[in-house]
Amino acid sequence: RMSISSGYWCPILTSSELGKKPIARTRFGERLALWRSGDTVACVLDRCPHRSAALSLGRINKASGSLACTFHGLEFAADGRCVNVPVETDQRIRDDFCVKAYEIQESNGFIWMWRGQEKPTSTELPSHPALAGLRFGAATTVWPAHYTRCIENVCDYSHLPFVHRTTIGFRNRDPVINLEVEDVPGGFRAYLLQKGERSQCLEFLYPNMWLLMISERMMMSAVFAPMDDTQTTVYGRTYYKLDLPGMKLFMNMWTNLSQYLVFREDWPIVSSQMPGDIREAHDEKLLPSDSPVIAYRKLHRSYQ
Repeated sequence: RMSISSGYWCPILTSSELGKKPIARTRFGERLALWRSGDTVACVLDRCPHRSAALSLGRINKASGSLACTFHGLEFAADGRCVNVPVETDQRIRDDFCVKAYEIQESNGFIWMWRGQEKPTSTELPSHPALAGLRFGAATTVWPAHYTRCIENVCDYSHLPFVHRTTIGFRNRDPVINLEVEDVPGGFRAYLLQKGERSQCLEFLYPNMWLLMISERMMMSAVFAPMDDTQTTVYGRTYYKLDLPGMKLFMNMWTNLSQYLVFREDWPIVSSQMPGDIREAHDEKLLPSDSPVIAYRKLHRSYQ
């Protein structure tokens, strides 16, 4: 098993976003070009080393799987090497004539990027065991905040009767929150206690995977993909067991509507929190009711 210090796999977009053509996505403050190279997904910095054109505007060589820049046709393999310079066919391609490439995996409907100084020694990916075999409806939103603030927000039970008093928090008029937090492999689980008994719970797996287990029949998840210091793409899912005609379409509509109604109440709050990155929030005074937030900050520090 890899050590924490070596790095981690991070889901950055859904498989359905990547079709037959290259696409551009901003993740961790870098603009990336992604494409399907044969049976694998390739990801490089979206900047041709020749004249700085966006490689995501290029075309895929179906025979080789390389990506050709739309400006002068230079082709780049999945590992970032330049493999063809059409306008200089009699010249040897320099070894340093390459573009930064990223280690990528595709699994469970997501495309994952390796984040670390060293190359990955394991392909093991984090997953929520409770979701195995379930179907889901999906929705994508963009939050106007740093991803660490977004994650903390969904791990915080105590804001519900205040921020969400007209939606998911309208029945909870008692602001007193009792919680129990425990470690799980790669993350933590926080239980909401009612009359001393565990009720619903949330589970967080590093780096950006959140699950709310409302009941055995209803579960919601979210993946928080960092774009830059002020924006985060959030991939939400609502899981269900029933397999009825039209259920997928209904759950997609339900997930989009419910997440919009709830998340829009969070957006002004998380965007107002300064500093945005929690690693710089040294003077915040946390309360016992912030125990899931405290658990996340401890986990986040251990991976830095």
